[in-house]
Amino acid sequence: MTDPVAIDRDALERLRDWGGEKLVGQMLRLFLENSLVRMEQIRSGIEEEELEKAEMGAHSLKSSAANVGAAELRRIAAEVELEAIDDNLEAVQGLLPQIEDAYRAARVELESIEKGS
Repeated sequence: MTDPVAIDRDALERLRDWGGEKLVGQMLRLFLENSLVRMEQIRSGIEEEELEKAEMGAHSLKSSAANVGAAELRRIAAEVELEAIDDNLEAVQGLLPQIEDAYRAARVELESIEKGS
């Protein structure tokens, strides 16, 4: 099985079609700035066993990941959100390595895109 592509470039093309390079740049910067906070919210919610906190972070991350085409990150964030809503700490803890990996991959690719690589 191959690793999923971190960023769906078609999603960025749709943003470009809607608002040009300016919109793409704004969305990338917003994701790169705000996603760190959302990931920390998920981590601390798990660590503190406050699943509502983890759920809120996952919900926001899911939305912003979808905006920039980070489909795998969006998918895992949605799983974290649902498991947190169900108050399933063990499942949320089990998803942490997956969301960390997907986040890292998306961030690296988006930073590269932002720099024009």
